Amino acid sequence: MPTLGNGSLIATIVPLVMLFGVAFVGRGGKQTSVLVAIALAWGMASTWIVLPFNNSFAAAYGVTAVIVYGGPLQEEIVKALILPFLTISKRVFWFVDGAILGLAAGTGFAIRENWLYLASTRGDASLELAIARVTSTNLMHAGTTAIVGAALVLTLRRNPIVRIGVGLGALAIAVTLHSLFNRLTTIPGESAAVITLVGMAVFGIAAGIVALGIPLSKSWLRKDLEARGASESEMMVLAGGRSVSAILDEFERRYGSEATQKAEELIKLQRKLAIARNSQAKRLSEDQINTLEQELDELRRGIGMFAMMWLRTHLPTDADADSLW
Repeated sequence: MPTLGNGSLIATIVPLVMLFGVAFVGRGGKQTSVLVAIALAWGMASTWIVLPFNNSFAAAYGVTAVIVYGGPLQEEIVKALILPFLTISKRVFWFVDGAILGLAAGTGFAIRENWLYLASTRGDASLELAIARVTSTNLMHAGTTAIVGAALVLTLRRNPIVRIGVGLGALAIAVTLHSLFNRLTTIPGESAAVITLVGMAVFGIAAGIVALGIPLSKSWLRKDLEARGASESEMMVLAGGRSVSAILDEFERRYGSEATQKAEELIKLQRKLAIARNSQAKRLSEDQINTLEQELDELRRGIGMFAMMWLRTHLPTDADADSLW
C-alpha cells in the first residue's frame, strides 16, 4: 500500500472512530476488546479471499453482475465467516456483543477496500472518493455484518436447526441490503445523496440493535433487582438513573478516586450479573456467577468501612439483610 495521503487517512480513521463509538455505546468494554480486534483483522484479511472471486465472476458474467449479485453474496459470506467462532466465546453475553463483532468485521473489510480503491487515486479526487465511501459504502459493509452477528448470538442456546435457520435468514437480509445498495450505484444519474442515505440507513439498523441493548439491560437489571427485594428507589438508582453520577461525584470528593473507581466497578458488575442472568445466551455457569458475586464482596471490602457507611446511605451496595448489595 502506498504512503497514506489525506484520502487514505480519512478512509481509515473515520470508520475506526465510528466502530469504537458504537462499541462504547454498547458498553462492551475490555470484555470483548480482543474479539473486536480479531474481527477487525479478519475483515481486512477477507478482502484477499473476495478479490479473486469477484474478478473471476466479472470475467464470466460482466461487471454489473458481480456488483449486484456475485459481490454481495461472496462478500457477506466471507465477512461473516469469523463470527460463528467468535460468538461461542464466553466473553460474548448477548446480541449487542454479536452486533459489535459483526460491525468490526465489516469495518475491517471496508477499510482495506478503501485502500484498494484509493491506491490509484491522487489529490482532490482521492479526498472526494474517501469521503464518499466513508459516508455510504463503509456504513453499508459494517451494518450488514452487524445484523448477522446479532442474530448468531440471539440463537446461541437454541437448537441447531433454529440457529442455522436464523443465521441464514440474517445472512440473506445482509446480502439483499448489500445488493440493493450496489444496484443504486449502477443506475446512471442516481443521486449520490440517495446512495448515502441508503448506506446510512443500513448502518442505522446496526446502530439501532446496539442502542436497543441500553434500555433492555436496564430493564433486565430492574427485573433482577426486583426479584431480590430492592425497593423502587433502589431500582431507579441501580438501574442507571441520573442520580448515580451525582452520587459518585460527591463520593469522590469525600473518599478519593481509588474508592470511587471501585464503587463504579461495583455498579458495572451488578449490571453484568443482570445481563448474564437474563440474556438468552446465558454463558455464565452458577460457579462463574458465584465468582462474580465474590468479586462484588471484595470490592465492598476494598472500598473501606467508613466509605461504605456513606455509600450505603446513598447507594445500596452491601449484601446484608438491610441492603441489597
